[in-house]
Amino acid sequence: MTRITFKMLSVLSSIFLLVGCGGGVGGSSRAEKSDGGSGSSGGWHSLLSPDCSGTYCGVNGNAYTGNGIGVWYYKNNKNSDVSLDVSLSNVKNRDITIIFTNEGKGSAVLPNIPINTTLKNEIEMRAQSVGEYIDTFNHIPQGIRDFNANPILQRSELNRAIIQPLSAKTWQVGEERDWNIYKSATQHEIRTEKLMRQTTLTNGRVVNIWIENGEYGNGKITEAMLNDISQKLNDVIGSASGLIGEPWGEHHHSNLISNNQPLDIVFVNFDKNNSPFGLMGYFYALNNFLKAKYLTSNEALAIFIDSETLYLHNDGELYTMSTIAHELTHAIHFYQRDVLMDDGFGIFLNEMSAVMMEDIAAKKIGTSFNDVRFRYTAWLKESLYRYDFSDWDAYGGDNSYDIAGSFGGFLLRQYGTDFYKTLFQIDSNLSIIGVNEDETARERSLDILDRAIKQYDNEGGLTRALRHWGASIAMLPYDASPKGFGYPYKNSGNFEFEGFDGDSYRQYRILPKSSSMTIYPHGHFPFLRKTTSNTFTETFKVPPQMSVSVVVQ
Repeated sequence: MTRITFKMLSVLSSIFLLVGCGGGVGGSSRAEKSDGGSGSSGGWHSLLSPDCSGTYCGVNGNAYTGNGIGVWYYKNNKNSDVSLDVSLSNVKNRDITIIFTNEGKGSAVLPNIPINTTLKNEIEMRAQSVGEYIDTFNHIPQGIRDFNANPILQRSELNRAIIQPLSAKTWQVGEERDWNIYKSATQHEIRTEKLMRQTTLTNGRVVNIWIENGEYGNGKITEAMLNDISQKLNDVIGSASGLIGEPWGEHHHSNLISNNQPLDIVFVNFDKNNSPFGLMGYFYALNNFLKAKYLTSNEALAIFIDSETLYLHNDGELYTMSTIAHELTHAIHFYQRDVLMDDGFGIFLNEMSAVMMEDIAAKKIGTSFNDVRFRYTAWLKESLYRYDFSDWDAYGGDNSYDIAGSFGGFLLRQYGTDFYKTLFQIDSNLSIIGVNEDETARERSLDILDRAIKQYDNEGGLTRALRHWGASIAMLPYDASPKGFGYPYKNSGNFEFEGFDGDSYRQYRILPKSSSMTIYPHGHFPFLRKTTSNTFTETFKVPPQMSVSVVVQ
């Protein structure tokens, strides 16, 4: 394909840039004009600031050093639009990615910004393959998810008492029992299951593996599959409970199941459609209540897993273990946050933390497997940048997992598993009250996330992490980006996180074709520029509470 460049060698080219990009090539200033965007009056204020330092940071004032990654930013803290003049030198033949990030609480509509899609195609040609792309979505009934992540509901329904319920029944391998399987939060059907395996983890917890009648044997769940799953359970469950606590234990609530519970993993053919995926599994906190509270409760610490995904997909065992890690995190959240702390996460942080656990456990599940890699790929492929990771289901349930999974994967590669552990230990600011219960839970969860980040990045917290995450849309190298940027390889304690290299994933990145769109809180808007001149100059109108990142590489 012919290489596309912007030639700035003549007056004609200057006029082209002025009209096409909102700026000119001759200016050297890089300030904002507080004139509502006209640029004709008003004072000159703060400059575009360097946003990186140290190794691999290619910033020297307003010049690119010629090596590494150059990152600059500006934040409009005013209540009106401003015009920001950007001028960077030593950028000849360099790729320039500009990202608007909405750091405010309200949505914003961007001004018209010329988008050069031909330039995008030229830059994207350097992509390398990262193998098969699969975007799976666990179609959990919304009512179950809402029940699990509604701290107000749980707070009103937990009865405190000193006397514990009776001990859990002890089951033997080969025994059968009926389980209530939920198709929605209120609709269920009874399936009969046999206890096929019983194992004791190193931490002493008993794990029962149940299989629905008719789902075991040739062509379905085999003994070899059970062996593989049983061997990995200790690593996966031990990893989760070692970081954020046990999924059940002592409590003082009269309407919950007893303290000493085995973990039941129940394999069930949910939809009997002879196809993997769909509803892949769920944890439903209703089952942790006694039947006296909810008649259809299974009165068990239980995780329900799709049997067809296990035996009908080539990587069925890997997806199964990843789903177990995800659903186990929901179980741990309910016990550790709702039952013990009376301070459960809102739905976005509950789901986001569960996706992050899949990332944490990935290398213990399979050396080349990582479901968060697919979430990140989908975030790029579906151009989901402008959406709010904290507004769950507002843009489609599958999109919510992809957006939150991408941000969670970024946070883990920047701050590690100590940050993740901290996330589960911080009390929310209970004085935060939103317009309704969902909004209150979301604002409190954002407060928890912000304070957890600040323990590992005390200068910026959630705001800076959000901006740096947006800069990753420039497709940065995993092994040569400044600290705080990209998706680097990370070894945190006993956990490894694979690096996501920009050149390898560039083929999946779809950029917006127009700026005439709404950017939601925590959302981004990326676009590209390139110049054959030594200096890049352009003027942007920046809405209130919007930041602008300029990335040169």
